[in-house]
Amino acid sequence: MIPLSGGGDDRGPQTDRLRNIPLVDVLEWHGFRVKPEGRSYRSKTKQHNIVVTGNRWFDNKAGTGGGGAINLQMHLGGEDFVTACRTLATQFRPALAARNGLEYPPVRSIETDRIPLPVLLARHAVEDKANWPAARKYLIETRGLDAALVDKLHAAGTIYANDHRPSASLVFLHRDKNDHLVGATLRDTRPGSSFRPSFGDKVNAWFAVENVWDARTVVAVESPIDALSYHTLYGGQNDRVGVVSCSGSTVPHALMVHAYNRRQELVVAFDNDTAGQRGWQKAWNESADWPGFKIRSETPSRKDWNDDLLAMRASQRPPSPGHKAPSLGA
Repeated sequence: MIPLSGGGDDRGPQTDRLRNIPLVDVLEWHGFRVKPEGRSYRSKTKQHNIVVTGNRWFDNKAGTGGGGAINLQMHLGGEDFVTACRTLATQFRPALAARNGLEYPPVRSIETDRIPLPVLLARHAVEDKANWPAARKYLIETRGLDAALVDKLHAAGTIYANDHRPSASLVFLHRDKNDHLVGATLRDTRPGSSFRPSFGDKVNAWFAVENVWDARTVVAVESPIDALSYHTLYGGQNDRVGVVSCSGSTVPHALMVHAYNRRQELVVAFDNDTAGQRGWQKAWNESADWPGFKIRSETPSRKDWNDDLLAMRASQRPPSPGHKAPSLGA
């Protein structure tokens, strides 16, 4: 079992299995070309010069190294210990099985493995209709989202407010291609809150705006708010666009495979920061050898798509009497 605490507990057979994944396999999964050098292996890119000897690795360009696949994933993905374990367990292993033509069981998130989804929903995602007006106001007024879009998804039961007090959290449900409820992402409505956990399956199903399974273009973003913001900005221009929240800056392998099999275009539209750039590069590297796969990157002008949306809203708002128009800055 992979630990969920941030304390770095590295004990347990599951963690040992992840740590002992061959380092060359991890490098190749990230798109590196690995060449043997005597008893070692070397891989060079503009950013890295990694030498692997046994179960140890060292990046000569970064001046850092370590032992085991978890540490290597932390280095390449810019992830903490828990996130690196989760990436290897829920994305690397299915990808390796697919590459080798093997069957792999459906992947569940670590949280679902520990606690059944109905229990998690009962703890964190019980709907409270009395809290919805305040949550709706947050989405429309604070986040600048399209009211018709918010109301449409709320009527479909995809977005609602939970029973948390004193401030409600928004619940964004994850559904699979058969419309089964398999997970959820929460977002606190308190100003400045960073409470936004995801639980259940976020590897094979996601919160999405429009029908991702039949869309012509699939856009991958980092959060439900970004999915709603992107659709508010650009979704009306094309009704065959589906926007997916990836719950972070990594495109799930299952989403990439789905887009490839359905001949959809995949747009990686992560945040305008280092993590977003790494996520795009990882998706590009992973699919570099997929014939005919249409993948490209889009980046918001500001930090994320909601920042772009709010800037657009501000530019449309007439200045108050006696006040200068707000400066959007760089």
